[in-house]
Amino acid sequence: MEIQAKSKFDFDTMKAFTHFSLFGKANPKKRFITWSTISVILTVIVILEMILFSDPSLIVMLCVSVGLFLLECYLYFLLPKIQYKSLRKLQGAENEYIFCDHVLKAITKSEEYSGEAAIEYSMFAKVYESSRYLFLYQTNRQVHIIDKNTIEGGTAEDIRNKLTPYVKDKYFLCKS
Repeated sequence: MEIQAKSKFDFDTMKAFTHFSLFGKANPKKRFITWSTISVILTVIVILEMILFSDPSLIVMLCVSVGLFLLECYLYFLLPKIQYKSLRKLQGAENEYIFCDHVLKAITKSEEYSGEAAIEYSMFAKVYESSRYLFLYQTNRQVHIIDKNTIEGGTAEDIRNKLTPYVKDKYFLCKS
């Protein structure tokens, strides 16, 4: 039984992958809201202490808390855009995946690249499954991203059943 899926390299895909890379198995939106709230509360506390105690040494702490908040905003909002723009040659690339018995056939089509590859399931180092995507890692830096909404001829559970015997305990289900 062959299961087919597609994926297009667009901004939403890159954003999902960047957030997944940063926040791991946790829900990126909840994690961002939690850490931003902590940063804002910390900033407010430092400002109140500066007003109440007139302690100029708290300026360093204020700079750290504001810097932490700005870093979180950068990682959540700007980094996906920067990474998407840096991979300009891959923008719009369409990938088609065919899950056979022991091998994944990947077909890539774009203006810059086109090619075909057969990847044995045993070559995958790890697999992460989020609510919308499958991230199939060949190495820590090479990943195939599959949109679960495009799966035909089966379900994400069928793909999980095909891959689990090969990646064993390296198949992870994510909350996001």
